[in-house]
Amino acid sequence: MKKTARHTLVIDGNYFLFKTLYVLPHMTKSKEILSSKKDMGIFMRKLATDFAYETRKFEGLIDRIVFTLDSRSWRKDFYPEADYKGNRKGDKSINWENFSKVTEEFENAISKRGVILHKIQGAEGDDLMYAWNVECLSQGKSVILFTGDKDMIQLVNQNETTQTHTLLYSPVQKKLYAYQGFSQWLGSVEVKDDTDLFAHLSSQTTVESMTKKLLTDVVRHKSITIVEVNPEEVAFKKVLTGDSGDNVSPIYSYTTTNKKGHKRTYGVSENKAQLILEEFEKKHGAVNSLYFFTQDYIIEVANIAVRVLKAKHMSREQIIQNIKTNANLVLLNSKTIPPSILEEMFRTVEIHIKHQQLNIKQLTTADKVLEGTSYSKDDSSKMTSNTLDDIKDSDDYSFITDRNQKGKVF
Repeated sequence: MKKTARHTLVIDGNYFLFKTLYVLPHMTKSKEILSSKKDMGIFMRKLATDFAYETRKFEGLIDRIVFTLDSRSWRKDFYPEADYKGNRKGDKSINWENFSKVTEEFENAISKRGVILHKIQGAEGDDLMYAWNVECLSQGKSVILFTGDKDMIQLVNQNETTQTHTLLYSPVQKKLYAYQGFSQWLGSVEVKDDTDLFAHLSSQTTVESMTKKLLTDVVRHKSITIVEVNPEEVAFKKVLTGDSGDNVSPIYSYTTTNKKGHKRTYGVSENKAQLILEEFEKKHGAVNSLYFFTQDYIIEVANIAVRVLKAKHMSREQIIQNIKTNANLVLLNSKTIPPSILEEMFRTVEIHIKHQQLNIKQLTTADKVLEGTSYSKDDSSKMTSNTLDDIKDSDDYSFITDRNQKGKVF
């Protein structure tokens, strides 16, 4: 693959669909969301509007869009005792049959315009985003991950061999998560306006300059905040703290009951995880997620955790087992994903890369996205324009206002 300044935009498809869905309760009086043709039209119009907005935001910087979709996770079958995502309940206030109809037509519409839809039996969207990230970087292609899931920060990367990188854009916070040193790199060379830059992409120096220019334009014009992170440290602490959203417990927890019979559960806080990390790094240097697949390092982490947490409600052996389980549930790498699924993911990624023909100009407005669908000339869809005026090009994706909804979405 020829090196280029353009990036591959990999979208967490389920996140995109659901964050749009949960705007609808604020715009309809119906007891059941998506129960009417009008509701379906509103939903479809909002999906198209949001997708077009994000496409315009990155236009010029991207030349491929991938839309990943979940299927039943292999984690549920491999770790049944962990009850992975067992806290997520179906929302009975939503007409899921109509949800499927609208999202299927939306997915078909963007696919016809060159957006790559990727779904593999047994793999979650996160797994697919990992596969695309690895493949693109290996072929000299930088990646932007589009998701509201901070767990994916573990994929942020700088590949010095291929001079490429992985960035994560969170539309909720309007933040671009990048590797440490990214801001310095981005501003290290003054990029002058040059109308003939595209004619010299064969030069490595020019490709780097063009990459900086395109990224700088997006960051400045869209008022995006750059946040530099250490992805290995993020992954390390995630194993310790678990993930309440996915029903992954921390490596150590216990429950107390007061005199009134009220129960309270304690786990591994972010601060405690930071202390464990710092003590581990003093002895072993910079952390690496692969340490969680080496017995000696696992035991070392457990020993430090016992001291820092003053663990007396759980045996060290149980903590060791919890570390191993959590590593397999929250880390994204070739050691956690089953070989058969890993092979199928990369096989299909390679096929999609060879047959990519993105028509980005057909994705820059809602009308263009909807053209050719049953909603393109649908009155119930058109009449929602006034309803959508307040949020049409908004960056406010704070769509979950009720904490009780969180377990129903992601």
